[in-house]
Amino acid sequence: MSQSQYATTSQLQQLALTPAAYARFEAASPGCATAALQAASSIADSYLVSQFTLPLATSPQGWDMSLTINVCWIAAWLLYTQFGYNPAAPTDELIIKRYESAADWLKQIRDKKIFPVWVDSSPNTGNDEAGTFFVSDPPIGFTPRGIGQPDTGEYQYPNGIAPNNWWFWGWEP
Repeated sequence: MSQSQYATTSQLQQLALTPAAYARFEAASPGCATAALQAASSIADSYLVSQFTLPLATSPQGWDMSLTINVCWIAAWLLYTQFGYNPAAPTDELIIKRYESAADWLKQIRDKKIFPVWVDSSPNTGNDEAGTFFVSDPPIGFTPRGIGQPDTGEYQYPNGIAPNNWWFWGWEP
């Protein structure tokens, strides 16, 4: 399976990091933003595998912005924890809150409390093996309620009155 990456570095800059923070991290270690996005995507995959056959489809887009933004929040947290952050700084505190929010969101997917409508790589064949299905009892409405055999026409109805409109449902007494 190929490495998932659910966000780009430009999305990381737009959704999770200030331009100054991004520049600081990339100056310290070129390519670290891409590595953080790949690591965050791998973390996300470890939760997504409970509901999806990985990898998620990329064309057409197999996921929406909810996954992209949460991966960006995790990647930002990874960068801040690698290069240091100030717990007293409001911006840095926001990074931790966003990470916790993203982790909680992924746990809800893992625990099947939320069900994103994404396209995965499962070979949906349309047969019973494609997923969970339910079998119910035969229908009980719109059937003759008399006692006897429908083949012989010898029905005894509980109230003594035979219904006169069974032809509408495909059976005539």
